[in-house]
Amino acid sequence: MKKHEPISIETIKAMMNLTDEDLKKPLPKPTKWSQPFWDAAKEHRLVLRKCSKCGFIDHPPYLYCTNCHSDEHQWIEASGKGTLFAYAINYFGVPFPFWADLPYVLGMVDLPEGPRMISNIVECDFDKLANGMELEVVFDDVSEEITLPKWRPVKK
Repeated sequence: MKKHEPISIETIKAMMNLTDEDLKKPLPKPTKWSQPFWDAAKEHRLVLRKCSKCGFIDHPPYLYCTNCHSDEHQWIEASGKGTLFAYAINYFGVPFPFWADLPYVLGMVDLPEGPRMISNIVECDFDKLANGMELEVVFDDVSEEITLPKWRPVKK
């Protein structure tokens, strides 16, 4: 399927009688235990929280290790590589703030470090998406405070 031109924000506002506030995309709200993840993302680095007791790597970062419940951890630099586990192409049925992005791909990405991350798959031809394909992280500076890690197919 060909990628369609996105609907303009102004068209959406007029169609639905919406305000700018109605179309504001929600952003992550960093916590004290996830802030290092978001700080690294702003620097276009992908880091993961690794338990110092059992070595388990959690994502998203939690207050305690979800494997052994320890609160001792370290932040490690991730490879920035991943494998597409599953994906969905969204054409409709999303909240108003995301209409201008339609269609878009949401994927589950297996990282070699262990965790599975949910994020957008970008810079891709929808017809070439396949579970098991190799991906690499890219960063989207969505605001001055927040940068989102997203994924794109590795160019071979």
